Amino acid sequence: MNLHISKKNRNKIIVTFLSLFFVLVLAGSPVMAAMPAFNGDEAVYAVDTKTGDVIVQQNAYQKMYPASTTKTMTALVAMHYVKNKLNQKVKVGDEVNEISGDSSKADIRKGDVLTWRQLLYGLLLPSGNDAAMTIATNIGRMDAHNSKLSTDKAIARFVALMNKEAKKLKLKNSHFVNPHGYHDDNHYTTAADLAKIAIHLMKYKEIDNIVKTKVYTCHLKSGDKKWINTNALLISTEDLPQVTGSSYDGKEYNPYVTGVKTGHTDKAGHCLVFSSKYKDKTMIAVILHGDNNLWNQANGVVNTFNIDYQKVNWTKKDGTYKTVHLKHVRIANSKNLTLTANKQISSYVDKNQKKAYKTQLKLNSAEFKKEGQSYKLLQTVKKKQRVGSFVVKKNGRIVKQVPLYASKTVHRRGFFDYFIIFLIILIPCALVFRYYQVQAIRRRRK
Repeated sequence: MNLHISKKNRNKIIVTFLSLFFVLVLAGSPVMAAMPAFNGDEAVYAVDTKTGDVIVQQNAYQKMYPASTTKTMTALVAMHYVKNKLNQKVKVGDEVNEISGDSSKADIRKGDVLTWRQLLYGLLLPSGNDAAMTIATNIGRMDAHNSKLSTDKAIARFVALMNKEAKKLKLKNSHFVNPHGYHDDNHYTTAADLAKIAIHLMKYKEIDNIVKTKVYTCHLKSGDKKWINTNALLISTEDLPQVTGSSYDGKEYNPYVTGVKTGHTDKAGHCLVFSSKYKDKTMIAVILHGDNNLWNQANGVVNTFNIDYQKVNWTKKDGTYKTVHLKHVRIANSKNLTLTANKQISSYVDKNQKKAYKTQLKLNSAEFKKEGQSYKLLQTVKKKQRVGSFVVKKNGRIVKQVPLYASKTVHRRGFFDYFIIFLIILIPCALVFRYYQVQAIRRRRK
């Protein structure tokens, strides 16, 4: 069969093929974006969770009001107590009536019975202050081993646990006075602190599943509940039938976002803790005191990290950083010492700024003294002993510091070594001297 295709149709086929090709290629990649601009009074912090490298920051350690992003700490404290009993049932009490009328609510009522898992859904999806109060009251009583502890005392105890957790995590500038984030001048945190809280919270698989859930329904005594996630980055146009009655339009959706928590009060502004995953890249980011451009900013951070950042390995796969030449070591020892971080150290860096990054070795001055291209060993170092670090610098500013360890024991040269050296020099000299002495005696005898 002779199939003839006209030139016009052939061109159409080629165009169609190329169009399909680019659609298939780009379908698996994030859309193009650039790191967004932030207002001067916004606090921003984004960190790669695998390497710990900061992607972007602004006012990251400045005290800010967190609004309902507070609930990430509420959930973290709660998980310490209920992680193995999420299906255990909890009865709602008077505590749900002790929230302000303008609070965000899960609409749970006194007498409702929920599992801990359901309470966490009510806390993290619709941002229920009532769920926060029920969690705080019951955990406070659990911690006190007193089921009859008053609501006020139980909540006060829970808030103390929140602040205790803040100290444990070494948060720089955080203080909590309630479990939900309703405004109080003495209730504050920072963008960097919230990111640290979220990193620890997301280690719980159950929480990871909850915060990425778009809609959750449950049947309670007070009626059926339908909780819609307040994070617009999670809601696509395909999800709109499930979220009827909400203000979502699907335009803020980002397929790589996996959570975490929103917040808003007049004084806190728009707040967001968000996470993303793309291939081997995972990120936690925070924006505090934002405005109506919050979703665009968050999308910009996610997509820029996904597209523009590449992995750079600062060490070999086994953690080896470099090998240095030593002086003043024991005669039997090798003069080369390999320095290792014990695991591979990497960073995600902006591919357009790779040349701005350099590494620099810093060995402990108590053990090593730099002499030209070598190091004089001042003290014996043992295998696995920390002997210094290397720093990663971007345009001369330190952005990462990594401890280094000795791969083997190397002994400093001592008296015995000098004695051996003396003998090594002395014996040949003595033999030469003896040789000439014998030769002189023979000549005299002749």
